[in-house]
Amino acid sequence: MKPTKITNLIATAILVGVAGFFAIQQMVGAGLPAPLIALNLVVIQPSLAVILVLSAIPMMRYRSGLKKFEEEQGKRPARVDPNYAVRTLALAKAVSLTGSIFVGWAGAVLVYQLISPEGTKLLLTILGLVGAGIMVATGLIIENLFRIPPDRDGDAA
Repeated sequence: MKPTKITNLIATAILVGVAGFFAIQQMVGAGLPAPLIALNLVVIQPSLAVILVLSAIPMMRYRSGLKKFEEEQGKRPARVDPNYAVRTLALAKAVSLTGSIFVGWAGAVLVYQLISPEGTKLLLTILGLVGAGIMVATGLIIENLFRIPPDRDGDAA
């Protein structure tokens, strides 16, 4: 699996943000109410990040045990099940991509709320944007955790 490129995440967020802003303008122009970021979304986003971190704990333990083993301070740790590792890696990639989409949408809602003359709930929108950013950061960090480290002697496999 190829690592997620930050440029792809940024491009996705910008694309969704621009398209979302124009969609919001069209919806409001047609007489529909302006969309808001709901409280359940603000709660779910950090929860997904926490679930991802909890699912990566076996790999964190393996990495720390492997480091101790290489420093000759402990025994070789048991390997993480490859199927579990691939599933957690796929979840990390999905969380970062989904977070990028949410960053774009929450950014579009925030920009519309800032330029709109009507009073709106900015706090939930800002919290939604922060939660989506947490999702992106957590996904990228966990995905990096699952990378295969380079050989110590530099020989290619």
